Amino acid sequence: MPTSIREIARHTGLSLATVSHGLRGVGRVSDETRKKVQAAAAALGYEAVPLLSKAFSLVRQPKSSRYRETLAFITEFENEAESYQKPIRIAAEQRARSLGYQLDTFQLSGKPSDHRALSRILVARGIRGVIIIPRLGHSHPRLYLDWNHFAAVEIFRTVWMPRNLHHVETADYHKVNEAVHLLKKAGFRRIGMAIEPMQNEHQRGIYYAAYLLSQLRLAPSQRIPILASTGPWGEETFRRWMKKYQPDVLFVHGVLDKMLRSWLKNMKLSMPGDVSLFYANAQNNDSSGLRRDYHGIGRSAVEMLSLLLESGELGLASNPRCWQVDEFWQVGKTLRHSIADYIASDGSLAQGLRPRALRFAS
Repeated sequence: MPTSIREIARHTGLSLATVSHGLRGVGRVSDETRKKVQAAAAALGYEAVPLLSKAFSLVRQPKSSRYRETLAFITEFENEAESYQKPIRIAAEQRARSLGYQLDTFQLSGKPSDHRALSRILVARGIRGVIIIPRLGHSHPRLYLDWNHFAAVEIFRTVWMPRNLHHVETADYHKVNEAVHLLKKAGFRRIGMAIEPMQNEHQRGIYYAAYLLSQLRLAPSQRIPILASTGPWGEETFRRWMKKYQPDVLFVHGVLDKMLRSWLKNMKLSMPGDVSLFYANAQNNDSSGLRRDYHGIGRSAVEMLSLLLESGELGLASNPRCWQVDEFWQVGKTLRHSIADYIASDGSLAQGLRPRALRFAS
């Protein structure tokens, strides 16, 4: 039988309420008492069921007096200027509400003084849980919060300091490998990568790494270097690269869609007739490629944060957790060879299309 809170109370001589507060790190419990409770729980092999504990706690309280702990949703851009922020926030709010939390949004600049001020505000308000939306305004963003007071979950991994935040992200590396395999199945033979360096950096180099791995399966004469490796990012480099390597499909990012299409138009190349486009982050229904599950990302961030709070895991982790949320496949209209036959109705990849074991070309 698993250890119960009642057994910990008997072992420590403390009340059930004090043990409950000590395990969760809430209420007016001294650090000494909290450590005593948690040490006894570890010695007795106690394991909490976080979501069940929260449910019972809420049921025991009358609706009129229920306390809804507040979580902080930290953004960088005002008024959800970045389109991905809104669906993530809405999903996070819905999931937070279902778990008994309230979610408040805070906009934070890149100034360390503003970070420290927000940290004091959160502590004063008793906010222990923090969700960090991607920080894209600086190439190496840093956050200066007093981390010992917070359980924090980062969405994607754009923060460079601190590096050891728990995070929720998309499975981009695996998806790029699957996409190369799928494009070959559909009939494409010369696959080129034209993702701008900053977008690759936001994903910690995952796009380029996965593409380069796929190139190792080809004979050296068939390999196409990444566009960004052939010169400064710009139309002239793109023009030279296209003429030299003549890819029939381009791996691109949805954020720079208009720019790439204008470059193709200036070269008098039609899409998808002369060259097809496969999007690593499709922004609309016409784009063929991968579409991020922002709803699932927002829900997962709240669920991870709830688990951290319920187990009293505040502060930076020496070995942070990572949850990955799969992306949806989207048929779209930007590929000359359709991938519709390989995509299931729910947006998943049809069975039997996973890449085979990696074989390197000699």
